[in-house]
Amino acid sequence: MRTLILAIAAASALSTPVVAQDTPEGGAWTDCAVAGVALLRDRMVVKCGGLAGADTPRMFAMESNDRLLDPVLRIALDAKARGRPMGVLYVKSTMASPAGCLPADCRRLVAVESK
Repeated sequence: MRTLILAIAAASALSTPVVAQDTPEGGAWTDCAVAGVALLRDRMVVKCGGLAGADTPRMFAMESNDRLLDPVLRIALDAKARGRPMGVLYVKSTMASPAGCLPADCRRLVAVESK
């Protein structure tokens, strides 16, 4: 069983506590070699290297008001800096994607796993 490591940041803490969670129904894991991270007014987008396909989106987004945004951002930037992939848990359905996340290549990011 694959386990997800979620980072939940306390408002004043720099250390990152973790919570384990199983893959939810309608979710899927993929590896992401972080190619870029964009912070927009209403969302954060993580772009992964590689070719996108129907079953392998390469862009993942979450709303800027999501409480996991800061720890996810830290893990994504760390993965990019180290040149190591990170695990990404995303929602398969395009109906759940944040505004501005195009159905052809982007899905809602739920959580990440440092590898």
